[in-house]
Amino acid sequence: MPARFERTLPAGAPGLPGLIVEIEAWLGTAGVPPAAAARIMIAFDEVLSNIAHHGGGTLSVAIAADDRTLTATVADDGPPFDPLARDAPDTDLGIDDRAIGGLGIHLVREMMDDVGYAREKGWNRLIFSKTF
Repeated sequence: MPARFERTLPAGAPGLPGLIVEIEAWLGTAGVPPAAAARIMIAFDEVLSNIAHHGGGTLSVAIAADDRTLTATVADDGPPFDPLARDAPDTDLGIDDRAIGGLGIHLVREMMDDVGYAREKGWNRLIFSKTF
C-alpha cells in the first residue's frame, strides 16, 4: 500500500514553514532516500512559495510514494495560472539580461521526472513525480 500525505490549509505564507517541515519529515518516514528527498523538497519549496505569494485562498497538497516513485499534486483555488505555459528561461544569459521569473519552475522541471498542469473545477493543479 502506498504511503500518503495530505494537507489543506490557507494559501498564505504563515502556514508554509510548518507545511514544508511536515513534508520533509514525511519523506523520511515514507522511505525516500535523502538525495531524492533534497531534490523533491526544492520542488515543493518553489511550488508552495509561488502559491503562497500568487495563488488562491486555499492550498492542498497530496503526495503518494510507492515502489520507488513519488507523485505529488499541489493545488490552489486561485485564478487560472499554468506555470508550464511560460517559456523556459535562457540560462545562458547573464542574470542582468534575463527576464524576471520562471527560474523556479524551470528547476522543478529539471529536477522532477514528470511535471504537468491541469485546471479542474476551479483549481490549479500542478502534478509532479520523481522516481528514486
